[in-house]
Amino acid sequence: MKLTKLSIIIPVYNEAATVRFILDRIKAVQLIENIKKEFVIVDDGSQDDSKELVHAFMNENPSLDIQFFEHGKNQGKGASIATGIFKATGEYLIIQDADLEYNPEEYNLLLQPILDDVADIVYGSRFLNKQEKRTSYFWHYNANKFLTFLSNLFSGLKLTDMETCYKLLNTQMVQSIRITEKRFGLEPEITAKISRIKGIRLQEVSISYESRRYNEGKKIGWKDGVRAIYCILKYGLFRMN
Repeated sequence: MKLTKLSIIIPVYNEAATVRFILDRIKAVQLIENIKKEFVIVDDGSQDDSKELVHAFMNENPSLDIQFFEHGKNQGKGASIATGIFKATGEYLIIQDADLEYNPEEYNLLLQPILDDVADIVYGSRFLNKQEKRTSYFWHYNANKFLTFLSNLFSGLKLTDMETCYKLLNTQMVQSIRITEKRFGLEPEITAKISRIKGIRLQEVSISYESRRYNEGKKIGWKDGVRAIYCILKYGLFRMN
């Protein structure tokens, strides 16, 4: 497949402290082989200045390819990503949180296996190396490892980081999947449904990660972990649509 445009899906919910920084960082990234960037920004009912900051960025950068959508009320990160997926027009898409935990300069690491035609989908793993700038919470790290193990058990994949934000997905492929999860259950749902595509080639590459603290706006909690287990069983073991 000729890859000419990468859609970058950016779910936003009360990210006024960081959203402008991440948009500027995405803008600065030069993609390999002159691949173009499409910003697909979805505001999920923010109550702070996030929307105003996004609009200011758009007004200051009229030459950029930007789509902006907003939910009238908060529906959840999964709902925002689903909106972005079905509005994306690039051949491939990647999910980019509006905080500063993931580094957009690493998009090219994920794109390379696609360009080399050795993968159809690429996950960026936080656990293939140990060079995190800031250590994750103990429970968060171990919960991720457990959820990935459980997901692998039913999907047959050999992932090290199922919960990663950085999923480089074939747009047409993922748009053919029915997405139902509204919050963080989206990660195991997408992984389970992708794993059932015949002949799928999924590869992981090592990425960096700088975990933020709850007082810095981190939103995932223990209830999301319980929901993730439920979703792994629902979409993996029972293979529900």
